[in-house]
Amino acid sequence: MSAIPVIELSGTPFEMGRAHGQALKDLIVEFVESVTSVHQMNNGFISVDKDRLETFCMKNLGFLEKFSPDLVEEMRGIADGAGVTFREILYLNSFLELEDLRAPGIGGTVLPDGLWGCTTFNVTNDAGENGRAYIGQTYDMEKYYEKFLCLLRITPENGPAQLVVSFAGILGLNGLNSAGVGAVINKVTATDARPGVVYPFIMRKALASERIGDALGAAIFSPRASGINYQFAGSGVAFCAETSAAYYQLLDIDGSLAHTNHFVGRDMRRFETPNWLSHGGSMVRKQVADAFLKRHRGALNPDRLKELTRDHTNHPRCICAHGFPGEDPKTAFHTVFAVIMDPEAGWLELCPGNPCENTYERHVL
Repeated sequence: MSAIPVIELSGTPFEMGRAHGQALKDLIVEFVESVTSVHQMNNGFISVDKDRLETFCMKNLGFLEKFSPDLVEEMRGIADGAGVTFREILYLNSFLELEDLRAPGIGGTVLPDGLWGCTTFNVTNDAGENGRAYIGQTYDMEKYYEKFLCLLRITPENGPAQLVVSFAGILGLNGLNSAGVGAVINKVTATDARPGVVYPFIMRKALASERIGDALGAAIFSPRASGINYQFAGSGVAFCAETSAAYYQLLDIDGSLAHTNHFVGRDMRRFETPNWLSHGGSMVRKQVADAFLKRHRGALNPDRLKELTRDHTNHPRCICAHGFPGEDPKTAFHTVFAVIMDPEAGWLELCPGNPCENTYERHVL
């Protein structure tokens, strides 16, 4: 039996959402009731409460309805199944955007410098062992989020089947589909954040795509709410797309590429939020990961990539992230899960929590 809840979703968008909400009702209710304290603890100098944050997130709704009415219906289903309000589910799904949208125009200048985040990697057929391509990441958030981890096994009425890693009540964080498309993300905090399409919508629309180009298009041609770095793989091609709310740049991939939490592309550096990563940990993680991928080019396989996810260079602000001793789980940044995918083969290996402490489980479409 999986250590992570695996939820089977099928039918109409509303039916899929309702099944999600019913299966994870207790976790969703706890998530809704407690997540505001995470934002408050990380932004003690900003006066925010649950109602104000929900109202702020509702500014995204018109963009979401235009971008994907089906996913809006799925959120309505989640709310119905869990017995919470639609506003609360939209609030949960805006969790990463609130890293910068909760202080529009100010961004990281008021975010605590203790924050850090994910490390993603994209390995093409040229760099993978026996010509295999892989994509994956460590997903770093406040340790609080780890208890809400789940895996959604989605069989929609139309389009490819999907394996989607998520938190309870959220549409999706990353994953792969039966068309051979895989996708991961890491946070970049851009100065042009605005109301728009939140990242779980972009991720799910990308993973509903039959073609890798359409998945990429869902990310770079959408009216995004904020900055996210998207990595995609499939059909023998790979992309790393740095985005702000209004702009994007595709980075070159020579066999493999890692990304962390700062803009790399020359065109995107102007959107870097001041003081967002003043401790420099993101720069360390990128250099360590890129060097590892380059050093093992041609021999990169799942076990080797698991080794990368356990790296502790610059501990605790490392690829396998750990909070500082004694930190509250609502402020301590940890690796809440790690994932390695082979999109062509249709499997992912998922590790809850820190990969240095826990084991990976394989899930197959």
